[in-house]
Amino acid sequence: MHELGIASSLIEIVLDTANANGAKVVRSVTAKIGRLSAVDGEALKFAFDAIKEEYPLIAESVLIIDSVPVTGKCNKCGATDTYDEMFFACSKCGSYEVELITGEELTVSEIEVD
Repeated sequence: MHELGIASSLIEIVLDTANANGAKVVRSVTAKIGRLSAVDGEALKFAFDAIKEEYPLIAESVLIIDSVPVTGKCNKCGATDTYDEMFFACSKCGSYEVELITGEELTVSEIEVD
């Protein structure tokens, strides 16, 4: 379960950021996870909840997952599209020259603190 390692890294980022900004308590953490990132959001929440208890600053925090769809831009016609499958063909011209715009993210986008 690589989500445990990801949760550990995420917590390290949150603790460093909260401490650098003088936070007393972290209320929530929002993570953007792209569909192509190979991260299971529920497994990440489980791992986050298991580890956070060790750190009083984040012990009561909630991890919010913001799922990011796969979008791409066609390099031939310039059309932008959203993809549900791992088949990246432009819906306008049929070209396979699609450059991914979103869907590979794994970032902390927001930390709510007091």
